[in-house]
Amino acid sequence: MNATNQRICAWAGPVAAVIWLIGLLLLARFIPPIPPSLGPAEVAARYANNTVGIRAGMVCVLVGGALYGAWTAVITVQLKRIEGRSSVMAYTQLALGAAFVLVFVVPVVFWQAAAFRPLDNIEITQRLNDLAWMGFLIPVPVITVQGLAITLAILSDKSSSPVFPRWVGWFNLWAQIIFLPGVLIPFFKHGVLAWNGLLAFWIPVAVFTAWMIVLSVMLFRAIKDEERQYQAGREPAAESG
Repeated sequence: MNATNQRICAWAGPVAAVIWLIGLLLLARFIPPIPPSLGPAEVAARYANNTVGIRAGMVCVLVGGALYGAWTAVITVQLKRIEGRSSVMAYTQLALGAAFVLVFVVPVVFWQAAAFRPLDNIEITQRLNDLAWMGFLIPVPVITVQGLAITLAILSDKSSSPVFPRWVGWFNLWAQIIFLPGVLIPFFKHGVLAWNGLLAFWIPVAVFTAWMIVLSVMLFRAIKDEERQYQAGREPAAESG
């Protein structure tokens, strides 16, 4: 088995989270988000006052998004241990995880475009900002279906030594439900369901972070168990030789 490569991909998740934090919080200063209630002049001024930071921060977001794809791949490998040849949930998770990478790629293009000439046409800068935040937070059904696939695979594991504990499946399901209010962002410019609101941004971001941490820890444990089983299976063959 390729335990080393799996661990590299498992580390990609936590590393991506740190890079996103650096990019969005420290460099771009997008946490807290630019309020959707701001007018064109205010939005353009935000970009003009931190052009270099936004550009550098978006590079970080892009790199983190790519690393998310590697993290998704190792989840698929471990889910296939549960499902075997007919790994429909593992492949569903892989497909939706790959699609979720675009949630980081596409908004970065809009953020970068807004920061490229922020004051030339402030209405366009505002619209690019709108596109970026909506593209970043609205596609929650993508990660929801990815998470549901993970949950169904984990809960279908009836072995005496399951790859993941069953509570991880239920925790995963709860996390996906928390993400869902993001689909309502287009209806609000103020309040808890606006893109800078409690239910649409702050709670989902906190839960998303916790979800990645929990799943990463469980991935390392699953890889270690697989490695131990692999080595135990090779020992009798080595002794007979």
